[in-house]
Amino acid sequence: MATHLVQDHLTLTRRTGQSVSFSCGGTDQCGGYSVIWYQKKETETFRAILYIFSGGSPSKPFNHPQQDDFSAERNDNICLLKIQNVTDIHSASYYCGCPIYIFGFHPWR
Repeated sequence: MATHLVQDHLTLTRRTGQSVSFSCGGTDQCGGYSVIWYQKKETETFRAILYIFSGGSPSKPFNHPQQDDFSAERNDNICLLKIQNVTDIHSASYYCGCPIYIFGFHPWR
């Protein structure tokens, strides 16, 4: 069964130094699995930032160059990606998703 997550905004405008949060709804459909946040810059491919389990702390194994700028929170049905101090380098669209599992393999569980 496909998972349908809901994002109200992929891109939000903020001034340098402000904070921003992106929300991802429907994360209860990810079950016990993680939600992954991705960054998509205009001329680049999708790049994973972090993943988070419900009620857990974010993990950042993807070596994103600005990984320390991002934080996340997740409860049963919503996940938030946060940037506390926005700079020009954060100019991008942000997407959430549940990982795809093949043959029961899941490296983040």
